[in-house]
Amino acid sequence: MSTAPRSPFDVRLNDDARKKLAIWLSDQIQDGLTGRATTNEDVAYWWTLYEQGRIRRGDRAPWKDAADLTSYIGTEKTDALHARLMRTVFGVEPVYTVEGWGDAAFRAPLVEEFHQWKVEEERLQSVIDRLALQALVEPRGLLEVAEGTDTRTVRKQIKAKLAIHPETGGPLINDDGSLAMERDSRGNFIESTDPNEHAADTVIDSPELVRTGPVYRILPYADSLILPAHARDADEVRCYAKRFWRRMDQLEAKADAGVYDEDTVERMHGVSDREGNASLDRAGVAVMPSTDGQAEKELWEGIILVDLEELYESLGIEARVGKELKGERWYLFTVHLPTQGLLRLQFDDMERLRFVPVILFPRADRATEGYSLIGHKLITTIEEHTSWRNMAADRGAMKNAAPVKRMQTALWDPQTDPWRPGAVIDVRDMREVEAMDVPDVAQSVFEHINMAERIAERIAGINDVASGQVASQNRTLGEVQMATEQSFVRMDLVVKRFQEAMEDLAQIRHAIWKRVLAERGEDGIDAPASLVSNLEGRGESIDNAAIPSRITADMLDGVFRFKPHGSVENADPNRQRNDLMGMLQALPMLLQAFPALGMAFSSPMAARAFGREFLKAFKVRNQQAILGSVSFDMQQQSQLDTLPMAPAIPMPPPQMGGMPMGGPPPMPGGPMPPMPPEPMPPLPGGPQGGFPPAA
Repeated sequence: MSTAPRSPFDVRLNDDARKKLAIWLSDQIQDGLTGRATTNEDVAYWWTLYEQGRIRRGDRAPWKDAADLTSYIGTEKTDALHARLMRTVFGVEPVYTVEGWGDAAFRAPLVEEFHQWKVEEERLQSVIDRLALQALVEPRGLLEVAEGTDTRTVRKQIKAKLAIHPETGGPLINDDGSLAMERDSRGNFIESTDPNEHAADTVIDSPELVRTGPVYRILPYADSLILPAHARDADEVRCYAKRFWRRMDQLEAKADAGVYDEDTVERMHGVSDREGNASLDRAGVAVMPSTDGQAEKELWEGIILVDLEELYESLGIEARVGKELKGERWYLFTVHLPTQGLLRLQFDDMERLRFVPVILFPRADRATEGYSLIGHKLITTIEEHTSWRNMAADRGAMKNAAPVKRMQTALWDPQTDPWRPGAVIDVRDMREVEAMDVPDVAQSVFEHINMAERIAERIAGINDVASGQVASQNRTLGEVQMATEQSFVRMDLVVKRFQEAMEDLAQIRHAIWKRVLAERGEDGIDAPASLVSNLEGRGESIDNAAIPSRITADMLDGVFRFKPHGSVENADPNRQRNDLMGMLQALPMLLQAFPALGMAFSSPMAARAFGREFLKAFKVRNQQAILGSVSFDMQQQSQLDTLPMAPAIPMPPPQMGGMPMGGPPPMPGGPMPPMPPEPMPPLPGGPQGGFPPAA
């Protein structure tokens, strides 16, 4: 059965309407590039400051071999806040705390453990690591999340079904004398599963699924757009776009596959769009001119929210728009700016927006970008610190290697006999050759260097202790602790903004995994042993599911809320351990005050949960060997239920602190007689008390 050829356009428009739409999209992208608040050159300069790159090269240096010391303030403050972000989000497991509504509340533990498994499998930490650094240095961080599938061609041997002659019932023979094999609609050999069928061993190259699920792409500020650029609220945003490059041979292959429009790709032939690209200047990459199939073309791809019917009316174009195109909806588009050609226009079937902007320092005048920690907050302090450091280094070098004064008629020639330790210089007069007296570096220079560091600490809100350094000032322990605590408060504000983006990312990942599992039907995917053991350690089990030990789309169905774990619990493992020990110390007093809670805390599920938290706090790896399995407990319980019941033996109630709960146990012969009071020990100083008499 042959499938219909793929079309790059889900929207059927005439040539004039398609051309006008391509021009309108190109104009929107061009307006967004010119309307950004920050230039690409500024962003490249901020990355240079973070890298502590050389900024006094060439004509900027006052003399040859002059000092070129870029300030370390930007790197220090950025890395300190970056580490705080990653420690809060990925410092504890699981990464997300999941809360469900209604019937989904019973599946929340399963969803939480499932996403923790997939977070580790997707290597999400490395993606968020780069995204957080980009959001600190650039005006924003932008993450694109999409559904992707990776396949690899694997050679394997199968038993392929033989093609049978309809009349004779024997195998068919090809013209070259080989046995003919049955093929499916895609031309692949059909593997035989019945041992009684006619089959032959055949070696094939089969595409195997390697990975499926979300794929991530971090979009630099220079190669991404959020439109309109002047939007002051997130509700005003109508478009997300990214810039990428493809070779002509790749574009032609996609056009043959029906991904891009063939006529538009044909008009793109020519020189490469990479030549003179500003984004490669900072890296020092030289792009060689290329033509024909190796020419790289600059493409813009994105999603846009638009009502095509209203758009064509505003453009004065008569286009027959069907019912499916009326009203605002998201469209996926790909355009080539130099030729203003539209390569693709399709419906975006994603249930959620798949772009996650991360703005850690928001602006009041626009919602599409924010402030940079280096480029807006610390830029003047960094440049001031850089200038004073270079000034001190230049003066120190001049002091240590002071210039030499030499008379014009002196005998000494520095070219033949250079100035060096142990050199003997012949002079006719002691004043022929003498070193200049250069004053040492003034103390005010070092005061300005320290002042710049203190100003950066005030602006960023990150003191020396928060940065992992020892404060150089003579401060008391209380002052250091108070300053560090307030520094964490200012850093936590940035962390909270970052956690909102993590919540949006979790919802997108959840929607993608629901689609992936729905495509697999009732088979789902196998649950790893770690997921099963973690659920059993929490008193849960997936043995009651429709398909044991497998995860299906129905298990992820429902309304869930994802909170980064570090935002609802402390991210410091030492404090978590102290909190657990404090709770265990307070638990006996709680149960003594409320005896009814004793049954809840003495259940097997509660014991398993407490044991899991205790082993987790003390970093015990083999937890399952100690905690056991819920299914094993249920099996033991069922075996005990089949045994004949023994006469009940009265058991004393549980004791708290050495005393029985609810009073002493009853005696067999009647009530227990009252116990005589224990005599009090003698007081110091005799029966009357007080201090003993002096010797």
